[in-house]
Amino acid sequence: WNLQAYQDYWSYGQIMDPENGKTYKCSLWLEGNDRLKVRGYIGISMLGRTQDWHRVK
Repeated sequence: WNLQAYQDYWSYGQIMDPENGKTYKCSLWLEGNDRLKVRGYIGISMLGRTQDWHRVK
C-alpha cells in the first residue's frame, strides 16, 4: 500500500508478509505483459528479495 507511481515502476510503498504479519518496504515493476516483479526489503533494497508474480489466464 501507499505506493508512488513513476514512469515504469511503483516504489516507496509497503507490503505485508501474510505468513508472519510483518510489513516491509516494497517496489514493483512490470516485465512484459504477464509478469510483475515484487521486491520487499528492510531499510535499503539490497537487503531484500524479489518475487515473480505471473498473470493467471
